[in-house]
Amino acid sequence: MNYRDMRAGEEHSVLDIVLRGFNEFVRPDFTEQGVAEFMRAVNEFVVEHLDGHHVTIAEENGRLVGMIDVRDGTHVSLFFVEPSVRGRGVGRALMTHAFDGYNGPVTVNSSRWAVPAYERLGFEVTGPEAEFLGIRSVPMVKRA
Repeated sequence: MNYRDMRAGEEHSVLDIVLRGFNEFVRPDFTEQGVAEFMRAVNEFVVEHLDGHHVTIAEENGRLVGMIDVRDGTHVSLFFVEPSVRGRGVGRALMTHAFDGYNGPVTVNSSRWAVPAYERLGFEVTGPEAEFLGIRSVPMVKRA
């Protein structure tokens, strides 16, 4: 497994990973407005290289199998791993690579589905589930 920064030209492959994971696990919890907002935001984060965002990918045998998008060095905006490699430490390694050298708190607004995965990575829930623009999320933090 190789972990590295996303390169120019890989945006749509990364977007494919995000959309497959979103459609399978996250979309059912969102309203129509939430789905539209998510699609708009994902395009900005991944395809348009929104300022303040950094994408790290996991690659196996030349195939992208995971991604993490970090905003401002402290907040997980997107985090998806292909089902074929789940349970092999890919998510943990992506998190480690994305925050290499950073020892402060890391935040995420998790989908309900992903809360247990984040808890296994050391995150804890910091408040009740909330909905904003049709997007339901659970605030979490991983303390230093």
